[in-house]
Amino acid sequence: MRWKCNVLARRFCLALLGMVLFCSPPPCGASGFQATLPVNATLVHPVAPPPSAVSVVEGQIRNGTLYEALTACDIPPAEILSLSRSFKPVFDFRCSRPQDFYQVSVDDQRLIQKFVYKTSPLDEYEAVKDDKGGYRVHKRHISLDRQVVAKVFTIETSLYQAVADSGETQQISGLVADIFAWDIDFYLYPRKGDRIAVVYERCYKDGAFVKYGNVLAARYVGRQKTFSAFLFNDGQFDGYYDETGQPLKKMFLRTPVKFGKMTSRYSIRRFHPVSKRYKAHTGIDYGAPTGTPIFATANGRVTFSGWKGGYGKLTIVKHPNGYQTYYGHCSRLLKKRGQLVEQGEVIARVGQTGVATGPHVHYEVRVNGKPMNPNKVKKSRGKPLKPALLAKFKETVDERLLLVDRLLEEKDSLVMLSQDH
Repeated sequence: MRWKCNVLARRFCLALLGMVLFCSPPPCGASGFQATLPVNATLVHPVAPPPSAVSVVEGQIRNGTLYEALTACDIPPAEILSLSRSFKPVFDFRCSRPQDFYQVSVDDQRLIQKFVYKTSPLDEYEAVKDDKGGYRVHKRHISLDRQVVAKVFTIETSLYQAVADSGETQQISGLVADIFAWDIDFYLYPRKGDRIAVVYERCYKDGAFVKYGNVLAARYVGRQKTFSAFLFNDGQFDGYYDETGQPLKKMFLRTPVKFGKMTSRYSIRRFHPVSKRYKAHTGIDYGAPTGTPIFATANGRVTFSGWKGGYGKLTIVKHPNGYQTYYGHCSRLLKKRGQLVEQGEVIARVGQTGVATGPHVHYEVRVNGKPMNPNKVKKSRGKPLKPALLAKFKETVDERLLLVDRLLEEKDSLVMLSQDH
């Protein structure tokens, strides 16, 4: 019996020893275990290095260059070169002007961490250093406060003078003249006493006026006739329409270049200066210096942009009702196939590519694939609004029509309608 008690006692001691070993700190070096510190050791936690101090320097370019301004801040030339290269896709510093503003944030090693460049209240660019030492550059989105106002101008001598007398800038008179350009010759038509009610936007930034926005509605009351214009989007483009939904703009501009001289007319039989034989000339040539902007003469979609035989570099735009316009001999093509273009938008530059004796644009109009004289379509107006859009248009127009009519009856010349933030 005494032997059995000794065996049980030994087993109990071994079990108790195992529990002590299991609960004790693991030996140093064992996987997943912590080493036991000496009694007099002090535990030190790792401390992150303090962030580099950042200083901000700002100023204007004035009569120098950005390079000179930044080197004066002890910024290494390599940093400035890297910044300039990163900026090129959005802004070329060679186009800097004296009033341009810059703000640069540098660390204690004079390395650029952030850079802001402003060329106007509406044009701000920002560069932030990335993990690879380069810069992420973008144009900042500028939020503007828009104030919608309505004003009546009474003509004594001219529209321009009426606008100036009211305290507005000539930009408003230009906007109104452009809207009614197809119907009113503002040098000849206006008479003393004619009145124009205009609903338009004023845009502000930080409380300061920066530009005019859209003209939302205008109504010209003359001695002989009244003209109206209302801004409306047809689902693709903004445009001006009269109160019945008819577009004010003609479908086509007169010419694809602003200052071009006609050098060759449309003709079914013309002596070709290069081939030295008579052949049809299916368009009109406008001579202009190389690089002159070429405008889309109507809204449409680019269906071809590339090289095409004697046309050289050619852009073809497709328009409603089976119309197409060709712009040939370009030096540069600025639009790609499939892009939408608006009337008056720059789509190419004048050149001398293909079969050409001098810099010009060959302008051609086709209807259902057949060439026609461009001068025959200059009086055509754009398509009226579709019935599905007409109801929505009427809702907008009826409200604005009541507004401009009420303004013309009242003596007050200026009314603030709303302000959006």
